[in-house]
Amino acid sequence: AYPLSPLEVAELIRRTQDLEDLPLRRSGIRALLCMLYSTGLRLGEALHLRCTDVDWKERCFFIRMSKGRSRRVPFRVDLLKELNKYREERRRHVPENSNSFLLCRADGSAYSVACASVTIRQLMRQAGFKPPQGRLGPRPHDLRHAFANERLRRWYQTGADLQRRLPDLSVYLGHQNLLGTEIYLKARPDLLRMA
Repeated sequence: AYPLSPLEVAELIRRTQDLEDLPLRRSGIRALLCMLYSTGLRLGEALHLRCTDVDWKERCFFIRMSKGRSRRVPFRVDLLKELNKYREERRRHVPENSNSFLLCRADGSAYSVACASVTIRQLMRQAGFKPPQGRLGPRPHDLRHAFANERLRRWYQTGADLQRRLPDLSVYLGHQNLLGTEIYLKARPDLLRMA
C-alpha cells in the first residue's frame, strides 16, 4: 500500500484538467478522485452509484450490497460542491434520472472499473508517483488507504480517543471488523510523530 499524501492527491486532481477533452471525462474523473479520497469508497462502489443512491440534502451515499453488506456513507459539503459542478456539466450531455449512473460517459454508460483504473494510473504516472511502466508505486485503491490515514491523522490532531473511533472507521469503510481496517492504517512518519 502507498497511502498518498494530501498534496499528492491534490496533484492528481489538478492533473485531470490535462486529460483528453472527451465530454464528461475531465469532470467525471475529477469527481471520482474527490469521492474516493474524501469518502474512502472502493472504486467499484463509486462507479456503480446511481443518482437514486445519493441523498443530496443529507449528503450521503447509499452503497448497495458491497462485500455482502449495504451501508450509508456521509460526505462533507466540499465534496457536495465538487459533485454539483460535475452535475452541471453532466446535465448538458445526459438527462438525469433516478436510475442513471452518477458518474457516466456522455452516452450515459457507466465507467468500467478497468477504464477508470487505467486513467487514474495514467495520472499517477504523469505526476511522477509511478514509474512509466510496471506495478511499482501507488494504485487507484491506495486512495482508500489515503482516506483512512488522513482520518487517523485528523483524529490524532484533535485528541480523539482512537480506541473508540476505530470501530467507526471500520463501519464507514464497510468492514465487518477492525482486522479489515488495520490493513489501511500504515505508520507514516507524520503519524508516528503525532502518536
